[in-house]
Amino acid sequence: MLELLTHKLFLSSITILISLVVTIYLARKYKLSQYQILIYILLVLFWSAINLIRAYRKAYAGGALDAGGLAMDGIMAANIAAAYGLISIFVRLPIFAFSDFFKSRKFFIALALVFIIVSSVMVYYNPNYDTLMFSSLALGLGASMLSLFNVLFSETFSAKQAIMSVSILSVAPLLAEFLVAPIQYIFTATKPNNYPGMWLTSAVIGLVALVFLFFVKDNKDNVRNFSVDKFKRALSNPWFISVALLGVVVSFIRFSTSGSNLISFVRMEGIDMHPLMVAYIDVGYAVAQLFGGVMVGLSLKRLIGVKKSLILGLAVSAIFTLVLSFSTNSWLIFLITPLSGLGYGITYNILLGLAMQPFEKDMREITMGIYQTFFAVGIFYGDKIYALLIQLLPQTLTGLELSQMVFMLITGLSVVTLVFIQLVFNKKHQTFFED
Repeated sequence: MLELLTHKLFLSSITILISLVVTIYLARKYKLSQYQILIYILLVLFWSAINLIRAYRKAYAGGALDAGGLAMDGIMAANIAAAYGLISIFVRLPIFAFSDFFKSRKFFIALALVFIIVSSVMVYYNPNYDTLMFSSLALGLGASMLSLFNVLFSETFSAKQAIMSVSILSVAPLLAEFLVAPIQYIFTATKPNNYPGMWLTSAVIGLVALVFLFFVKDNKDNVRNFSVDKFKRALSNPWFISVALLGVVVSFIRFSTSGSNLISFVRMEGIDMHPLMVAYIDVGYAVAQLFGGVMVGLSLKRLIGVKKSLILGLAVSAIFTLVLSFSTNSWLIFLITPLSGLGYGITYNILLGLAMQPFEKDMREITMGIYQTFFAVGIFYGDKIYALLIQLLPQTLTGLELSQMVFMLITGLSVVTLVFIQLVFNKKHQTFFED
């Protein structure tokens, strides 16, 4: 245990150092202001509270009792995981509407932190289906605030720097993943896993973030941007809607094949990935996502354009899901997981930037809210797909076989989406994207 923890801390130190070097480089290159840096730090703390427990919801709910889990059936565990995306569908657009009406983004970020803190404490003292469901809903509410952070941060840059601002800010959640990885390992390295301790630590980090929030001013303009006319204008833009629909696909691919679903997959009998590898599989994913996301803002978009970047990102993700649809080799799965992160880093950052960049500042809250609602649909069904397939497919299938079938379906979806992009993105569409 001590030796493994030493290796874990060493690897964690390296990844944290890499992300800090990238952060310093971006801060100097783009001359980030003190206020921009404060937003960045706040997001690191905010996302640490979420990310510490987000990937372990399904493992906690469905894990065996002797492993520290609650031994719930597959449908219950999948429903808990899917609640994260379900609430996002209903709150991502209203969050922008309410923050616009009350002229405050800071209040809603604080509200999300309060829900995360309270729900995490409830799980710690009384872990069951209801408290884990509430925790998952609170995490989904918190994740919905990421779009507020992106708008808040992008408004400190010029109108044509939206994709670049997304690339810079995308480093913050990844740094949070690196910071919590050793904590995750400490709580899961031995049997039974100490899941309650993870949830309590999440509450503590959330409390620290809530205190830090008071030192960050709210940059919401004292005007209201939401109107029926602007809402209709966004929905009537076919190019924007195509971006939103691609967001559904990208989020569905990401949440059905990574995070809690991937961790549950690699811990199954027949794969039995080592706990150190399990704890760091998300970090390998995140390092690659960091690289892909930053490269989008720095050079990829300029070198090959948006269309080819989207094709590249989806193709790389498809290679990952194709291999997992037939392989059970834990080392191979661990080594190719970065392909999934790289693909997501490229596609996510481009689509998020395109939800803002082609529009004026007073339209960005509306377009981001609509885009995030579409994106949340993919999150929900990405987690829900396992529960749906359990009910549709023969009961003789093992959990491993079910998961591999999901990876096979995702590979097919990626190929269809690649064909769609190639055929539909004509020159007029491309002009909108490259603006």
